[in-house]
Amino acid sequence: KEVTLQMIMQGIQSIQMKTDNIEKRTENIEKRTEYIEKRTENTDEKVENIQQMMQQYEDRIKSIEEDIQRDKKLEEMDTRLSKVERDRSGRDGKWINQNFTLDFKI
Repeated sequence: KEVTLQMIMQGIQSIQMKTDNIEKRTENIEKRTEYIEKRTENTDEKVENIQQMMQQYEDRIKSIEEDIQRDKKLEEMDTRLSKVERDRSGRDGKWINQNFTLDFKI
């Protein structure tokens, strides 16, 4: 009986030690899980910040592209106006010269 009782006690102690080890491992896993969750939250925040920055840069780029298009249109209009002014001044100059010559001849 003593041997059997002693073996049962040793078995119980062994089971108790294994249970303690499992509990410690479970605690470690829970701590790791919490750590991973915190890091995931931090990463999510960083990703959100990066997305906001990307949106801001996209808005800036869009604004710059619109400015470039507006500048091109203004440059085209300026070129057309300059051409019209040159054409007018050329015609006016001829007309003035013709009148001058006519006036001079009379």
